[in-house]
Amino acid sequence: MSYDIYFIKKMDLNSDNVYDIMETNDPKPNSEIFLSKEFMKSLIEEMKSEGLEFKIFEKNDKDYFELNFPTYQLSMFNSQIAISLPYWDENSNEGVNNEVKQITNVLLNNDLKGFDPQTENFITEPYDFSQKFTETKTAVDEQ
Repeated sequence: MSYDIYFIKKMDLNSDNVYDIMETNDPKPNSEIFLSKEFMKSLIEEMKSEGLEFKIFEKNDKDYFELNFPTYQLSMFNSQIAISLPYWDENSNEGVNNEVKQITNVLLNNDLKGFDPQTENFITEPYDFSQKFTETKTAVDEQ
């Protein structure tokens, strides 16, 4: 299990459409939510320029990138970008929280809208997820 945060390129993202959009697998290039490979590459370069360190996995036959950080990953698809943080103690620290804030800032500054399905909150500013992550992790650990 992991704590997931999604980013979608949709101007009117709201509680009525977010889950349907998150289930979209292969949007057409002319779709409002479509993320091109060039756009993904520009986001990767911007994250590198922010000082973030990660390893990149690129799926050659599809427009897909996976950015692997030491304890979590960011996946880029044509329909969305997702940050997945496993419920590990290491992901509860301030360093990971600051990295997620940096990533969130880059994505928001590039006209993506964020959504945290654990809290059902939309993300409009760099996200301090640490408290919600810790609360959710505690609930998961107790199961």
